[in-house]
Amino acid sequence: MTAIVIALAGVLGFQLEAMGMFDTANEAAGKPDVIMIDTIAKLESLEQPAVVFRHDLHTKALKDQGMSCASCHKKDAKGNLTLAFDRLEGEDRAGLSASGLKDMYHDNCISCHVKSEEKGFKTGPKTGECRSCHQERPEAADRVPAGMDNMLHFVHWDSKVIPSDPGKETNCGACHKKAGEEDSWRFSEAAKTEPLKDVFHSQCVTCHESLIEKKADRSGPVQCAGCHGEKETAERAVELAKNLKAMGGTLPRLPRKQPDAVLLAPEAKPGAADLKPTGMAPVAFDHKLHEAQADSCLTCHKDGVNAKLDASYEALHDVSDPATCVGCHAQAQKKPQCAGCHEARPAAKVLSKDSCATCHNVGVGEKSGMMSMMATAPADPVTMSKEEKQAEAARVIAARPRTQAMVPEKDIPEFVTIGALADQYRPSKMPHRKIVMSLYKGMQGDKLAATFHATPEAVCAGCHHNAPATLTPPKCASCHGKPFETEGRPGLKAAYHGQCMTCHKEMKLEKPAATNCVACHEKKTN
Repeated sequence: MTAIVIALAGVLGFQLEAMGMFDTANEAAGKPDVIMIDTIAKLESLEQPAVVFRHDLHTKALKDQGMSCASCHKKDAKGNLTLAFDRLEGEDRAGLSASGLKDMYHDNCISCHVKSEEKGFKTGPKTGECRSCHQERPEAADRVPAGMDNMLHFVHWDSKVIPSDPGKETNCGACHKKAGEEDSWRFSEAAKTEPLKDVFHSQCVTCHESLIEKKADRSGPVQCAGCHGEKETAERAVELAKNLKAMGGTLPRLPRKQPDAVLLAPEAKPGAADLKPTGMAPVAFDHKLHEAQADSCLTCHKDGVNAKLDASYEALHDVSDPATCVGCHAQAQKKPQCAGCHEARPAAKVLSKDSCATCHNVGVGEKSGMMSMMATAPADPVTMSKEEKQAEAARVIAARPRTQAMVPEKDIPEFVTIGALADQYRPSKMPHRKIVMSLYKGMQGDKLAATFHATPEAVCAGCHHNAPATLTPPKCASCHGKPFETEGRPGLKAAYHGQCMTCHKEMKLEKPAATNCVACHEKKTN
């Protein structure tokens, strides 16, 4: 009987410990600070499951006891915190055995828990409570990607806590140690051998921790959720937006003396002073405008702001890549006020000769069509100086339309009656003028729309997609006259319904519903 009682007690104890394990695992599921400690698995097979480690819980516990990140993480020769626990990076490969690692974790973690309990703090598992740490992997950690966007960048270089460099106007040197090497972290030698996240965590957390130690007014997060928590990052975005609004709503540009305008044109090669530009006309690129629209410089400068920009055709014109010029414009067309027209248009239309000439027009003059894009600038762009290129680009940009060109309202038919297919239903009386004016209204204040809809009739192409830009386009039946799809063209009934319903769907119009036939066609009574 004694043996049975002891056995039952052991089973019950195991079950209670297991129950605690599952409760902890459930609490850890989806948290941004979950780290699975499985270092020993690199050296030998694990006897127990990996350890589920809640990093933010431990960071807070250390803070409550007047301790810091340095309690668990050593500093390297440069003074940066290493991400490994109680050892420098690479020491695992320098002779630490699996048993040595296990003893190091157990001795340090359990002794810290014991000391915390002695101080009267709520603490973690101690000797014998193995399954409270060694658990099956919970659901994947829910981490929001962290990045140094323009807003967060501004918070750093506008900070009074980070002092300016001696003799410098900015404090950029606090992070970017060498002038002209802004990408020294992301594209450093260390980033070639270490995971990029490790490089950033070591540098950023070390700086934030040092500010905390100095009792600075502002420091930055050292907890995972501060950068990767959905709730925390949303709250930070709201707070930053409030500050931005108080500043007038416009985010100041990064102080790196970047140009406002850039002329994208062939560059002179050594020993080729007589080189003449070929192909398309140069492009006047509004760098200041695009910079304000992008989240960060890396949106376009994917290889770093100090690397030469990839100016190949594919790098600038891939409609499927939102990081290219054409791909970014295509993404902008997905807004409801734009998507109604653009969703139904084939992708090939994005790169028509007319749209190309909208950008490739420096030095074009009065010519039109594809040959106009073969023109040269007033001065040979190959031999122009950087200052001359910027001035020429600025001149062309200043001449671009700022407001949408519109057809006079009186010249827009108020109603268009569609009755070619009237059978069970009466002809549809479409409020044509109301629709067109609504499209114009959706483009107001949009510089991209103003530039690419340079003629008043350009908006007509949203529905009359293969007709010339004119106030008297041919009837739809001239192309869709067959009752069924022919050579890729839908029949007239499908063309009408596809055009209207797709537009309403993409513009998020709830009425009329696609299934409500009588909203557009009054049903015949005889």
